[in-house]
Amino acid sequence: MSRKILVQIPSNQIQHFITKATLQKLHSFGEIEWNPYHGPFPEEELAEKLADVHTTITSWNSIPLSDSILAAANKLQLVAHMAGSVKPILPSSKVYEQGVTVLNSNYAIAVSVSESVLALILALGHKIIPTQKLMSTHMLWKTSAIDIESYELRGRTVGLIGLGMVAQEVIKLLQPFDINIVGYDPFFPKEVANELNITLLPLHDVLSQAHIISLHAPQIPETYHMIGNKELALLRDQAILINTARGNLIDQCALTEHLRSKRFYAGLDVFEVEPLPLDSELRFMENVIVRPHLAGVNPNSRLRIGAMMVDEMERFYNGEPLKFEVKQAHLANMT
Repeated sequence: MSRKILVQIPSNQIQHFITKATLQKLHSFGEIEWNPYHGPFPEEELAEKLADVHTTITSWNSIPLSDSILAAANKLQLVAHMAGSVKPILPSSKVYEQGVTVLNSNYAIAVSVSESVLALILALGHKIIPTQKLMSTHMLWKTSAIDIESYELRGRTVGLIGLGMVAQEVIKLLQPFDINIVGYDPFFPKEVANELNITLLPLHDVLSQAHIISLHAPQIPETYHMIGNKELALLRDQAILINTARGNLIDQCALTEHLRSKRFYAGLDVFEVEPLPLDSELRFMENVIVRPHLAGVNPNSRLRIGAMMVDEMERFYNGEPLKFEVKQAHLANMT
């Protein structure tokens, strides 16, 4: 009997994930049923569709696989998530209780996020935006504004809060700059940190010692406002703080207050309230770069997600070791 695969990605978004080569491989796996809508399946219809499905491909804004939906999915063996965290579509552990394997696309996104982190570090350190603004008003030439001289990355200490997939990609990109890396992650094995040449330290020591701090912790109860007023006060003068992870890792009110002093710089891709309100002070600060939560998603990363997930599906069908499986024990500490 042919394996049935239900693709939940909306019909007007498929081309952003699936190339001709990826599509050809996908069709070789079995019978494909596509989402005909420009949005998610209606919940009742999804439950009916999943009744005889072996594999479902999900993505951003897919309907969560609730207990009632999964109760109808008696033949489901694989969930392949073509997006960031799979956690939003798994509201309970029932999917694991039914013996379903779950795949995630975090690595495909981590590559893009790590580049965004490096871009923000360099843009802030070299004061690209304020310099351009001054140049555009003909107010600057060379030494007339010493406060916009570059802050070199070479030889600095970089602190990573959370040492998961994105942080490890950031480490790869930072290697040519001869930097010193310190990190905080209570779940990270010390022997792996040693292999990566990372010095593990308590959170407050990382914040006080690093010239550049980049946040990569998951959004879990223990990390809510882990960077508050006390922690921000520990940052060195002229430090650079990057957050491409989750907005509520930082107490945004405290951050705004500290940034008013212009004592340090911040590159922010995520916020406690999204979209960032139009009147937010963060939008207008000279020592801040803000972006609308797009560090990990672009045309290249979406196509990488599609190709990577289809390759992983092939490994699953062939009984080969998986690279991107999400075990139940890992789900709790995911964003």
